[in-house]
Amino acid sequence: MTSGGIGYSKRRVEVASLRTKKLLRKSNDRELETEPDSSEAWKRAGQLVVLMFLVAVISRLSYLGLRAFHHDESLDAWFSLQYLDGTFKGYDQVYHGPLRFYITAAFFWLFGQSDSIARILPAVSGIAVVLFPWVWRRNLGIIGTPVTIALLLTSPTMLYFSRFGREDSLFLLLTFLTVIAFISFLTKPRSWHPVALLVLLVLSLAVKESVFLTVFILGSFGIITIGQDFLLAPVGQLQGSARKPRYKTLNREVRIEGIARRTITVRSRVSHNTNEGLVSEEIIRRWFFIAGIGLMAAAFLWIGTNPGQQENGPTIIKLGIYGATLACAALVCGFIAIRRGAHLPQLPVLRAFSTPRLGGWILGIAVAAIVFVALFTQFFQQFDGPGAVTAPYGAIRNGLVSGFEYWLGEQATVRGDSRWQYYLVLLLAYEWVILGLALVGLVSVIRKPNFFGQAIAWWACGSLIVYSWAGERMPWLLVHILLPIVILAGLGGQSVWDRRKRRGATICFGLFLIFGFVYASTTSIYSSYFRGGEPQELFVQAGQATPEVVEWAEQLESLDRISVAHFGRHLEVKIDSDVYWPYGWYLRDFHSSSYAVIENGSFPSGADVIFVPHWDRITSNDDDVTYIEIPYEHRWWWVPEFDTGISASNQFGDFISAWSDWIWNREPWDSGSGRCPASLSGSVYIRTEIYELGERYFEPPFPRRGEKPEYEKSCQKVSNFLVSNGY
Repeated sequence: MTSGGIGYSKRRVEVASLRTKKLLRKSNDRELETEPDSSEAWKRAGQLVVLMFLVAVISRLSYLGLRAFHHDESLDAWFSLQYLDGTFKGYDQVYHGPLRFYITAAFFWLFGQSDSIARILPAVSGIAVVLFPWVWRRNLGIIGTPVTIALLLTSPTMLYFSRFGREDSLFLLLTFLTVIAFISFLTKPRSWHPVALLVLLVLSLAVKESVFLTVFILGSFGIITIGQDFLLAPVGQLQGSARKPRYKTLNREVRIEGIARRTITVRSRVSHNTNEGLVSEEIIRRWFFIAGIGLMAAAFLWIGTNPGQQENGPTIIKLGIYGATLACAALVCGFIAIRRGAHLPQLPVLRAFSTPRLGGWILGIAVAAIVFVALFTQFFQQFDGPGAVTAPYGAIRNGLVSGFEYWLGEQATVRGDSRWQYYLVLLLAYEWVILGLALVGLVSVIRKPNFFGQAIAWWACGSLIVYSWAGERMPWLLVHILLPIVILAGLGGQSVWDRRKRRGATICFGLFLIFGFVYASTTSIYSSYFRGGEPQELFVQAGQATPEVVEWAEQLESLDRISVAHFGRHLEVKIDSDVYWPYGWYLRDFHSSSYAVIENGSFPSGADVIFVPHWDRITSNDDDVTYIEIPYEHRWWWVPEFDTGISASNQFGDFISAWSDWIWNREPWDSGSGRCPASLSGSVYIRTEIYELGERYFEPPFPRRGEKPEYEKSCQKVSNFLVSNGY
């Protein structure tokens, strides 16, 4: 054969080969539903995430000063101002860690002092929380990632408390970063992981003592993972062994178009290994997760729902027994792995701890210790404690032990809502879309478990159990339960997408998401912008100030200027200790307002304006000093009975009706025990000549009991809590 013939023959074979590959690819594409190009899909997902990020920035930062300050918000802002002025005395665990005081003080220094700036730190933290699921995009999937971010963006809970000037939004961000670093450490360990993990834990401790709950949840999962890896080791080693593989033969006929048309048979052999006699990895992961969470729930049921009052042993001992049980189970699994000939240093968890080596861990501890001392001593400036009864030690010892001791003891007081199902009800009331997808995600994790899914499900279930058990139940703590549930919901969304088989099912899933996001967005807007400070919202807690407090603070500033012009002196304002906050923040620049303990029956000497709660109303008969009394509402809230007061099955319709009215138009109900929205009322006493001055220059002269939210059904209006209860 000539060289030209040989070349032509080679080209014909190459063309036939290329056509064969194309035919095989097309044949495979007919059997498997074609997916869009991965890089193009991720590019579109990234563009969508950028858009949602911009919406998060706008929604978190707009009109931050719209709502009156809560009692706790005013304290946070006040301590930040003290640090800026150099009068901050140091860490007192009653008010949680000092880190957010330092950061907020920096914002005050940069942008000035205002209600909006006082809330900017939680807002920025909330924006970051919305964005960070992108880090897990390969785990959450092409659908799960934008679904997760969208759920965080539109969540009523997340939006409300991202605009709430407490420490919880910042603590949530640090917890999120800690979990990201923890999962990264266990899957792809690096030498920097000990430094990152330990510093994040110290930063979290410098924000909120709830870090101990985070350590408990992650630590228990770490022990479970060790035991699980012990049992998985023989499976993995057998899968990687040199045993003779089993093959499956696949035949496919392909027609080749050329000069001579013919059909050839393409035969391939696919390895088909099995691990006979061993339990599969999925079964091991599934039952370790179920048993671990079940044991955790049982442990907290044993402790009881009032952890501060234990007859059969302290809470800490019972938690220690739970941890020891997990450790013993892990040791038993290790013994089984050794008996099966497992090479323990190659186990993922043990390899993670050994990768940084001893030097990495020593460096991590050293850096974390330096950061700890810096934060709790005001950057090495104040080693003495504040001298408070609750923080009696030096700054370092207070940071190490006082916070844990104080908040463990506080669980006995059961502050906030005392019902164990409190967070479940709030989730169902505000976050039912997230809860539904999270249940799908939990089922998918149990059916097809992997390490990431296990970690997120453990974080979600553990947080719900631990926070529901803890004695202090407050609405702002819901965010710490909700975040892992949202991540789990993202896994659920991806699972539904992956299992779609019919076009109708895909359309139904899309409609559910659209309806859910519209509902969540609408609820978020109303809860945060239009009625965020009104008592019928379950986010509103007893420390929420009424709009009258803001009006009185503004009126006093104006009245003080007129007093200086007419009498040549500033007003002397006395505020009783029970109603001092948030006036302490609003009147921060007032010349002569003071914190006072005012007893019933006498006016403080020299006072022009006096604020007292209802139980300290002044009834003096001194004719030399006359005051005009103006009643006002200081704080308001609503603590409903979740069962709406039903006592028989035939009242179940009333239960549905009451909750439906609340969901649709926030109509509260009276459960029969006087639990309508209520207020803590008080009185303002104004010296007669000052009162007359106000009448001359202002219209209306003074704030009166303003417009309260009015309701159409059993609760007609906000009632006076003290009068209703006989005080």
